[in-house]
Amino acid sequence: MGFTALAATAAALPKTFEAYTSYQQGKALKKTAKEQIRLTENQAKAIEDTAVANQSRAARNAATNMSTARADAGASNLASEGSVTVRERDLATRLQDEITANANTALAEANSVRQQGAYNAWQTRQQARRSYANIVGSGLSAIGSIFQTATAGNNSSSGGNGSSS
Repeated sequence: MGFTALAATAAALPKTFEAYTSYQQGKALKKTAKEQIRLTENQAKAIEDTAVANQSRAARNAATNMSTARADAGASNLASEGSVTVRERDLATRLQDEITANANTALAEANSVRQQGAYNAWQTRQQARRSYANIVGSGLSAIGSIFQTATAGNNSSSGGNGSSS
């Protein structure tokens, strides 16, 4: 009986190690998924911060361009009516549209980074779930090895008694 128990334990060890390895892999993958989310959120935040800084800089540049346009119009001795006003308004609209378009592009990029990060983290979590599922399979296999070894040991010991009827 002692040899059978030892053989059963020895048969189950590889599957037990496999289950433990799957467990550790699942833990590591879950941690990786959390880090992926944190990293992509930081990347998206950096993109947004850059967009805000660029928008402020562009607004200052637009104000400078508007001042220059007004100064040029004043130097040309044109009245601030009619075509000068229309040109100023057109310039202001064009500059504002450019600022808005750049900000929207940056925000779209930040959202894209977030979405890709969420997808990558989801895939990593799926891998973790598969690792955890392997634990069950390995555990059942280990239990099967124990029973198979124990059953084989019992059959060989009872078969050797030889009963005659």
